[in-house]
Amino acid sequence: MRPDLKNLTPKKKALELMFAAWQPKTAAEQIPLAEAKGRILAEDIFAKYNLPVVRASTMDGVAVKSEAFADGMPDTSGWKQGVDFVRADTGDDFDDRFDAVIAIENVVLTEDGKLSFTGKVNGSKGFNVKPCGADMKAGSMILKKGTLLRPQDLAVLAMGGHEEIPVRKKPAVSFIPTGSELVPAGTAPSRGQNIDSNSILARELLPDMGAEPLLHPIVADDPESLERALNEMLPQSDMVLLNAGTSKGSEDYCASLLKKRGEIIFQGVAAVPGRPMTAAIVEGKPVINLSGSSFAAFYSMDWMIRALICRYLDRPVPQRETVKATLTEGFTPPPFFSLMATFRLARGTDGTYLATPLVLRGPKGAGNAAVMTANGVYVTTVGEGSFHAGDEIEIELMCNPGDL
Repeated sequence: MRPDLKNLTPKKKALELMFAAWQPKTAAEQIPLAEAKGRILAEDIFAKYNLPVVRASTMDGVAVKSEAFADGMPDTSGWKQGVDFVRADTGDDFDDRFDAVIAIENVVLTEDGKLSFTGKVNGSKGFNVKPCGADMKAGSMILKKGTLLRPQDLAVLAMGGHEEIPVRKKPAVSFIPTGSELVPAGTAPSRGQNIDSNSILARELLPDMGAEPLLHPIVADDPESLERALNEMLPQSDMVLLNAGTSKGSEDYCASLLKKRGEIIFQGVAAVPGRPMTAAIVEGKPVINLSGSSFAAFYSMDWMIRALICRYLDRPVPQRETVKATLTEGFTPPPFFSLMATFRLARGTDGTYLATPLVLRGPKGAGNAAVMTANGVYVTTVGEGSFHAGDEIEIELMCNPGDL
């Protein structure tokens, strides 16, 4: 291994260094309930009302007086609606004179208003009646601070009388694509040009992580232009991502800019792709220089940026669903790095999973497009040995299991 690769920072250590150097300033905001899916509660939320307010029927039927059933099945030949019984639909309240509900399946109602019962009937007090506060009691806690809100949570919050709720403010994460060779997506590249696909990656990936993306236009490889872009985005951001210019090319100016403007936390990580990543604290905020390769940018964002955003939101890093799969071919991870290995997963004839490795570079290199669209990944640990055809490994899913 080259001498400059011997002292790369391990992933775990890189995160520890960033966590020690950065104390995020979190905030809360009130938002409409209709916009709260996927947001994180900033406070404990309590019910404003009792539900049911008084009581409610648990099914469609007729409400009756339990005292009429004290001596067994009553004679209903003379019963009148509104006097001896009333209709009671599921979820509805009914007249206080009645205290039990008979399911409509056990009721026969004639056109002239006569009523009779069929089958086994229970008319005891409170039968098929939901008491006041059975679903929710005024003052009771509905959801705890820190809850990641799902659609069903929003429904319960509405039941509790809430139209707006306090949520943790999303961190604003700026993304600055750099490179004189870049052209915007939708532009046909000429010789020597490359398409800025990473801005699209950041635009779509950062919201999934819980952040608000702020996208800057492409910045040419020029130290003054890079610094102007950083100066523009820093004040409106909680975190800034500089993309490309991380290595030792003649136009790789980003690392020099970070040394000039802030405190370098680490330079180079034992993770591939994305090894040249540099991180700094500038004006109290993380500024991360990501590699320009699409897959390197994705891997770096997946383990580093996701963890920083979760720290800001005070949330654990989410874990992907995994499956056990049998390798169709072997592969050898690099000995001194953590590798995000990608796979094409498929189901075998016996219903088990088969995994075919996709190599980014080399004689069997599949290229960025193939690895970026892989449906499974396995992140190796430093020093992990070779894998062979027929080995079973646990692979993280990058798709819906039903799509395999």
